[in-house]
Amino acid sequence: MSVQWCAPFHTHTKVNINTLCENNSVMADKPRKKFLPRESRLVAEWLERTHPNALQWKRVRLGPIAPGKDPKYYGILRRYCDIIVKVGTSIMLIEAKMRPNPTAVGQLLLYRDLFPQTPEFTEYHELPIHLVFLTTVEDPVVKAMCGELDISYAVYGPPWAMEYLEELAAKKPGGGMIYV
Repeated sequence: MSVQWCAPFHTHTKVNINTLCENNSVMADKPRKKFLPRESRLVAEWLERTHPNALQWKRVRLGPIAPGKDPKYYGILRRYCDIIVKVGTSIMLIEAKMRPNPTAVGQLLLYRDLFPQTPEFTEYHELPIHLVFLTTVEDPVVKAMCGELDISYAVYGPPWAMEYLEELAAKKPGGGMIYV
């Protein structure tokens, strides 16, 4: 008779422990959702309209690399910025969200601090940094927060993005956060 290990669970959980152990998993057999890079598409389309010829770096890791550390391993501790754009004599750090989530504000502030420490951008460290929060709908609270912190709040809502927000709203109340 063999003994199977089963992940611990809370006693108040209404789950059949035998089923969990038989499957050797506490995860339900749900199909994974297909990842669609909507925010990447949003940024790409917006930049095509606003700064089509600007120098751009997509999905860039920001932050220092500790001396003597291997960048490919230490790099996982660095943070991803959606896109960095050189516009004239300044650098634009852009974070995009399909819905105006205030966490993007904190991300942008962190990116502003990390950019001058990023060795890949040494030649641009002295340029002024401009922060941009790109989203699909206007949220007055998040927009005001951005204004207080000198972050530009850009709204770009192409039809495909609005359809996606409507799908979210149909799935669960409040899911789409569509403002009129």
